[in-house]
Amino acid sequence: MKRLNPVPMLLRIFSLVPLPLMASVPHVSAQEIAGIQDLAAYNELDLDGGSSTANLAIINQSGLSNHVSATQSGTINFLSVQQTGYRNVLLTTQVGEVNSLIAAQTGENNAAALIQAGYENLILLEQTGFAHQAGITQFGVQNFVNVQQVGLAHQVTVNQRGNGLSTSITQVGVSMKTTVNQRD
Repeated sequence: MKRLNPVPMLLRIFSLVPLPLMASVPHVSAQEIAGIQDLAAYNELDLDGGSSTANLAIINQSGLSNHVSATQSGTINFLSVQQTGYRNVLLTTQVGEVNSLIAAQTGENNAAALIQAGYENLILLEQTGFAHQAGITQFGVQNFVNVQQVGLAHQVTVNQRGNGLSTSITQVGVSMKTTVNQRD
């Protein structure tokens, strides 16, 4: 049975949703949708997502003490996070059967963590400027990771399991370190 790739559909849906969609409402009906734009100085957000069939969230944090911590579940999970400004952190978990996570962290103490599960896992991570790190662990069948780290104290660590394993890592400038473990 051929699986349908929902990412283009989800991107089309989100192009129609204005930000900020809601101030801080992490749950909306059976199909979870959240669009959050946080421009405050002491950013923080915990977004659960619930266990519905489609969990969709776009988060934009600009300011000082950024933090996210997502957790989605259900069948289709899409999370887009953009953090700009000072103490970026992002911890996330997806699960489901189709997981897409796009994150960009710019400026200062970046971090990450990112865990997925399910069958179609996608992580696109870009970290720019200062003390990068990452983490990333995927399970499932068709796993894809793309990481770009630019400027200073890089590190990554990717662990994948499953069948269609693919990892692409680009590190530019200063303190690089990469570890990739893939299993089939």
